[in-house]
Amino acid sequence: MVLGGLVIRADSEEVFNETMEKYRELTNMKAELKWSKVSVQKLSEYKTFIDYFFALNNADRIHFHSMIVDNHQVNHRKFNQNNPELGFYKFYYQLLLHAFGRRYCKTDHEARFIVHLDERTTKYKLGTLKTVLNRGIMKKYNIGWNPFRSIEPGDSKQSNLLQVGDLLIGAVGYQKNGYNLIAGAKQAKIDLAEHIAATVGLADLKQDTLANNKRFTIWNFTLRK
Repeated sequence: MVLGGLVIRADSEEVFNETMEKYRELTNMKAELKWSKVSVQKLSEYKTFIDYFFALNNADRIHFHSMIVDNHQVNHRKFNQNNPELGFYKFYYQLLLHAFGRRYCKTDHEARFIVHLDERTTKYKLGTLKTVLNRGIMKKYNIGWNPFRSIEPGDSKQSNLLQVGDLLIGAVGYQKNGYNLIAGAKQAKIDLAEHIAATVGLADLKQDTLANNKRFTIWNFTLRK
């Protein structure tokens, strides 16, 4: 399983929106872009979408961080009250706490997060996640200003941020699970994943990135035995 997301400063949001609007006009790609829809017919347009993201990424305006979890090692019965949904949000907690909270709050004491998670059907209360995140970041990193201000579901059809995230997460998961090696694998997805890896200077999207890489990271999460 791959969890991941983008982080953008408030003062870069307008630039991001203008950039993505320019992309939509130039390519006439008005519908939602997502990994499951990548095709040979639209491969060029998807590569261009990714290139627009990386132009902003290289300018240090927007970052991507992800976490890979080996589901075969997860014991929901022992650690999550036999509730996979609780376990799922525990992993979101780990991603948000370490890949985002620690990374940015340790260097910016004014950092505040408004989090939009891709909307999904769940009984889990996102307000609970916000509360435990702020408690956890205080306990583990002595960050006491409650940086996680809001965690709300977002509609990916209306959000370019969520659509970029879906493509990047999809590419990481595609290679990590070896779908690109299966007979009959979609060539367009193989090419797009390789394009993403090459753009960030990686041999593939399966291994941990370097610790000092702040703009694009992949973290293979290690579970306690």
